[in-house]
Amino acid sequence: MLKKLLKYEVQATSRIILPLYAALISLAIVNRVISSIPILTWHAPQIISMIIYNMILIGMFIMTFVMMIQRFYKNLLSDEGYLMFTLPIKSWMHIASKLLISMMWMVTSGIVALISIFIIAFDIIITKEFLHASVVFIGDFFRYFGPLSGLFIFEILLVGVVGLASMVLMIYASIAIGHLFNRHKILASVGSYIVLTTISQILFIIMAVISSYLPTPRHLSIANDLHGVEPIIHYVLWFVIIFSGILTSGYFILTNYILSKRLNLE
Repeated sequence: MLKKLLKYEVQATSRIILPLYAALISLAIVNRVISSIPILTWHAPQIISMIIYNMILIGMFIMTFVMMIQRFYKNLLSDEGYLMFTLPIKSWMHIASKLLISMMWMVTSGIVALISIFIIAFDIIITKEFLHASVVFIGDFFRYFGPLSGLFIFEILLVGVVGLASMVLMIYASIAIGHLFNRHKILASVGSYIVLTTISQILFIIMAVISSYLPTPRHLSIANDLHGVEPIIHYVLWFVIIFSGILTSGYFILTNYILSKRLNLE
C-alpha cells in the first residue's frame, strides 16, 4: 500500500515541479547560447534571460518548499482528509509517503540547480581544472581515511538524510499540532514550529554538555596531528546522527499520534 501512495504522490507533485525543472534547464541553455555569441554587443537579452533564470531558480526552491507543506495540509488536514482517512491505510503510511517524496524533490531540485549552473558557467579549461582538482581531492581523501573512507562517506550521507527528514517532519508536526486548535490554525502551526525549534535547540545543548562529561578514549581527547582528528570527526558525526534521529522519531511519532487519535479536520 505504501508503494501505491508513493506512486500517487509522485504523480500529483511531478505535474507541478517537472515543468519548473524544464524551464530552468531551458533558460540555462538560452543563457549559455547568448553568452557564447561574440558578436552580441547588446547585453539586454543576456541580462533579461539571466533575470528570468534567477527568478525561476528561486521560484523552484520556493515551490518545492510550498508543495511539501501544501501536500501534507491539503491532502490530510483539509476536506481531502475525509477521503484519505476512509481508505484502509494507516496514518504512518500517509506521513511516510509524503516525507519520502518531499525529500526526493528537495534533493532533485538541488541537483537540477547545480546542472543548470554548470550549463551556464561551463568552460573547457575550468572544467578540466575542476576535474583534476576533484581527482586529487578524492585520492587524498581515500589515502587519509584508508579502509574507513566508506564509513566516513556513509556517515556524511546519513547526516544529510536524517537531518533533511528531521526538518520535514518538524514542519509536519507543527502543522498537525496547529490543527488541534479550533481557530487560528495557521498561526498556531507557526507558533508550534517556533516552540519545536526552541525545544530542539535546548535538547541539543543539553546533549552536547552531557556528552562532554562522558569518559572518552585518550585518542578522542588529544589530537596532536591530522590523524588524531579522525576519531573526533566520527564521534561528532555520530552525535549529530543520533540526535537528529531522536528528533526525527519524535516528530514522526507525534504527527502519527495526532493524525491517528486527535484528528481535527476542517
